[in-house]
Amino acid sequence: MASGSHAGRRKFETSTIKERAEEYFPEMVEIRRDIHRHPEIGRNEVRTSALIRKKLEEYGVDAIERPVPTAVVALIHGARGPGRCVALRCDIDALPVQEETGLPYTSENPGIMHACGHDMHASMMLGAAKILCGMRERFAGCVKLIFQHSEDTLPGGAKELVEKGVLENPHVDAIYGMHVLPDAHRAGQVGFHIGPITTSVDLFDFTVSGRGGHGSQPQNTTDPVLAAAQMIVMMQQIVARRVDPMEMAVFSLGSIHGGDAPNVIPAEVKFGGVTRAYSESVRSVIKEQVQAIAKGIEAASGNTVHIHYADGYPSAFNDKELMDLAADAVRKELGEDAVVPMPDPMPFSEDFSFYGKLGGIPSAYLMLYAGHEGELAPLHNPKCAVREDVMPAGIRTLVSIALEFLK
Repeated sequence: MASGSHAGRRKFETSTIKERAEEYFPEMVEIRRDIHRHPEIGRNEVRTSALIRKKLEEYGVDAIERPVPTAVVALIHGARGPGRCVALRCDIDALPVQEETGLPYTSENPGIMHACGHDMHASMMLGAAKILCGMRERFAGCVKLIFQHSEDTLPGGAKELVEKGVLENPHVDAIYGMHVLPDAHRAGQVGFHIGPITTSVDLFDFTVSGRGGHGSQPQNTTDPVLAAAQMIVMMQQIVARRVDPMEMAVFSLGSIHGGDAPNVIPAEVKFGGVTRAYSESVRSVIKEQVQAIAKGIEAASGNTVHIHYADGYPSAFNDKELMDLAADAVRKELGEDAVVPMPDPMPFSEDFSFYGKLGGIPSAYLMLYAGHEGELAPLHNPKCAVREDVMPAGIRTLVSIALEFLK
């Protein structure tokens, strides 16, 4: 009996990452479906974080911390002694979306859905945690697992965690993140791009206030509608005339409200939107120009313009050395075909950027192509559903990168 137990332990210690990922896959599917059925909005991930903590305790991580109520941070120390520390980060929050996937494990919380794949992210990270806990003898140093709250709700959870010292004690030398992407042709492959990988995002809201009146006597008003319209048209010219055409920039207006009757000029108009860019210099130009236009129209029209410009997330930057290391690790673990060079960065934003920009450490963000279930729908769509069978590839990616970094 003792020899059989010893043989079983020896087999476990020499098994491959692939074998363990496949062995744990059914459990990770169960966890993923549980999280998917019970989605929680940012800063309210109480049930989700409790489940994550419970599983980490079961797997035997060395330490668990909760720097904020709904985030979980775990440490796994290697058996080969002290060394470097690499962090793996995933997000765990859901979106205010009414699910329309028709999946048997559809959301049970009305108006809330995991439409951005964070249920997949959390489950794959737990799979990686379980494998790494059984592979301590293969590395020195430590792996820090960051299950981050509130990625999709500004101001985001990453900035808060960095400010609370999540990258210290022990100091993190580098951090990796990964996001699933619905795709019509690829599933289980990993996208790599060096340099900027996501855009910055800033939100703006304007209130134009003045004197309204009867539509037949516009001369007795300051016409906030006209002033707002002039601002909007001029702001749309920022990208065309103030930004280098070789740079990427987006200025999108998403809402405008003013007035209730066609023959009454309202005393107030509100509008808002979002700006995006890859470079900090372009981001600054847009902000400066938006404010300059608002002040100019305010002076010319006789209205008062109130500006609320919220700095959101900076763009995330992929360090070349980290990306090369990750590509080598994935190539060895999943094969040459699994490494997909991405010609362009992604047009969306992610607060993962704060770990590198605010934390001052090298960072890298990967894309896991995840196919689709049913109708192909993009992230944040009520019909967004990705394939669960890509989870082993995601788990193997995370584990292989961590082990490669700590070799």
